[in-house]
Amino acid sequence: MNPGVLETRILECGAIAYPEYISLSRDFVAQFGEGDTSHWRPFDNDKAVVAAVASILQPGKTNTVTIKKDQWIQKETLSVISDVVEFLKTLLKL
Repeated sequence: MNPGVLETRILECGAIAYPEYISLSRDFVAQFGEGDTSHWRPFDNDKAVVAAVASILQPGKTNTVTIKKDQWIQKETLSVISDVVEFLKTLLKL
C-alpha cells in the first residue's frame, strides 16, 4: 500500500465522483496560512479537504456518513482503492 491515510484514497475516489467539490475544497483549505495549520501533521490537509466536501454533501454529519451514503465509492472508483480492499481482506483473513 502507498503511504498516506484512508482520506488520501478517499480523495482519489472523490476526484472521480465529485471533481468540482474536491477542487473547490482544496482551494478553500489552501487559503489557510501557516499560523492556522502549523500544528497539522502529515496528511491532515487531506483530512481537511475530505471534511470540507463532507460538510457540503451531508452538513452536520461525519465523514463516515457521507462516504457511506454518497457516491465516493462506486464502480468507477474501485480500481483506485483496490490495494485498500486487498489490505482489508488480508487483515480480516477473508
